[in-house]
Amino acid sequence: MSPASSPGGGTVPWSGGFVARELGVDIHSDPSGAVAVEDLVGLALRRNPKRAHLLVSQVLAKHVPVEPALAMAAGELLGAFVARELAETPAPGSRLPGSPLAGAAAQLTAALRATGPSRDAAVSSLAAHVAALRTPVPDAVVLGFAETATGLGRLVANALGAYYIHSTRHATPGVPLAAGFQEGHSHATSHRMVPADPRWLDGAGPVVLVDDELSTGSTVINTIRELHALVPRGRYVVAALIDLRSPEDRSRFDRLAGELGCRISVAALGTGRIGLPGDVLARAQRLLETLEPAPEAGAPAGRLSLLELTAAEIAPVRSDRYGNTAPPAAAGISRIAADVAGLLERNGCQGPVTVVGCEENIFLPLAVAAELAALRPAAGVRFSTTTRSPIFPLDRGDYAITGALTFASHDDADDGPGVRYAYNLTGAGRRPGTIVAFPEPGADRRALLHGNPAAGLAGLAAALRTAAADAVVVLLPADTPAPTTAFATAPEDATP
Repeated sequence: MSPASSPGGGTVPWSGGFVARELGVDIHSDPSGAVAVEDLVGLALRRNPKRAHLLVSQVLAKHVPVEPALAMAAGELLGAFVARELAETPAPGSRLPGSPLAGAAAQLTAALRATGPSRDAAVSSLAAHVAALRTPVPDAVVLGFAETATGLGRLVANALGAYYIHSTRHATPGVPLAAGFQEGHSHATSHRMVPADPRWLDGAGPVVLVDDELSTGSTVINTIRELHALVPRGRYVVAALIDLRSPEDRSRFDRLAGELGCRISVAALGTGRIGLPGDVLARAQRLLETLEPAPEAGAPAGRLSLLELTAAEIAPVRSDRYGNTAPPAAAGISRIAADVAGLLERNGCQGPVTVVGCEENIFLPLAVAAELAALRPAAGVRFSTTTRSPIFPLDRGDYAITGALTFASHDDADDGPGVRYAYNLTGAGRRPGTIVAFPEPGADRRALLHGNPAAGLAGLAAALRTAAADAVVVLLPADTPAPTTAFATAPEDATP
């Protein structure tokens, strides 16, 4: 796809062009949406028999490294849209003309379409604009979906000043299950809720459910049913970066609201629809058989440094999977960023620098990356996260995943060890000078360094050393809640 025909209006090829053309995928943005869907996502091919394609966010900082300030601003802007949804009911087709939200959405579009120094200026302006949009909704309960939206959910909660918890696939010995639900299309379908506070749902405020995208809404419907069975609520808001539900799927939300006697509404930055040919899965399989994936980087060659911070140096980190009323302390984030910056300086590490979170551990390293960008503005700091999602890498400008690293899991997952991935750290123009990785606090050091030899999988550290001249792994102490009493109201069939 040529620059002139880029659907989002940018000056570079749209990163969804190849898949859209080869599979016959059509994405249409709703004119009433705040940001064009094509500006928010690209497309890639899944290695998943249930779905042919993957919508790859350009602002989530999951699969595509982006400026930390851009990812934080996009998430908090979504939180501002949630606050507006809670405050009033927008008229159908409303575009918020002249409103602060419309101005922020326009600035997000400008940042996504800009390149070079003009992009830096656009991101800075966007961040300042969005910071002024925070609206307290302290009685809300915000729930993020693992693994992709754990950081996004925290950003929405920050914008609302609300309690936050995310679902998890992490093993949590001693902390009882409060609820569980399924995500049928995913590569890993079971979600578990393990709040440390048994009274996490006892308030009367709204519940906000945050995901990166809404395709059918089935996961959200399953979740609302489970939560409503625990503690009935009168108000639910579903927040997503993009909403591509069909008219029939939208009507399912209305029917569920009528059935439960509650109100369910949606807040999204981009809205539209996606058209898929009936044989899209077969087309994808045939296409994959003709393509050579982008090669991995090769043998480890870069230097490896470990930065281990103890509980005596910083406060242990309580994961949001257990529920928190506030994000990690700003002082702790600043201290971690300063220690990372000092190590990079002492070791002569070069930019650009990509900070990498690991699976569900997204917000803390994102916040550290933002601080690091302020401390080392010339380093070109970007942020992304490892994932469980198997995606086909193809090194071309009109495709969203240009390179892949494969390694063994190092976290204590509820479903046992497995394969993990990091994307877009290799490929044309992607290779950083330094990668700074943040495993889950309390992660298994041996697995990080040595991987799973029995499965033939290297560890994260070795994989990162193939992609950068310097790899830094930051080890943080974990704060695991003490065992709590069982949840007497948990439904009998909640266990995944």
